[in-house]
Amino acid sequence: MLKKDVSKTFVVLEIVVAVLTIAYWIFFFFVPDSVQSFPKEPSYMIFEKTFVAADMWMTLAFFLSAYYLLKKDTKGILWGIIAGGTFVYLGLMDSLYNIENGKYAFIFSSNSSQVGMIFELIINLASFIFGAAAIIYVWGLIKTEDHG
Repeated sequence: MLKKDVSKTFVVLEIVVAVLTIAYWIFFFFVPDSVQSFPKEPSYMIFEKTFVAADMWMTLAFFLSAYYLLKKDTKGILWGIIAGGTFVYLGLMDSLYNIENGKYAFIFSSNSSQVGMIFELIINLASFIFGAAAIIYVWGLIKTEDHG
């Protein structure tokens, strides 16, 4: 049993993140030049494609967390921690690539990659903020026994 009622807003955010992640990959593979910041750069495309499996793991974890939290089942805490940790990890991997390869500098340029990199930065920030918030939030749902 959970310590307190679950925020419906949090559960909706978990579902939104999962659905947006699926939508991202649909666009990535089926709509050329849509969400890819550097579609003509082979190393960038290879790097981005390495995220598919991990993103689907994170998506599954967010869906399972939302499902179990709505049922007031403590498995929602476990899946929320898994999802949040995965989201932070993926954000760190992506951000490090962008820093090491000077990709964030395109935010301040006026070429076609500017919008894509702004979108990329938003995704990176969302992964840090919501990933960490998910871990903190679901951890706070653990019911502790008061032995006082």
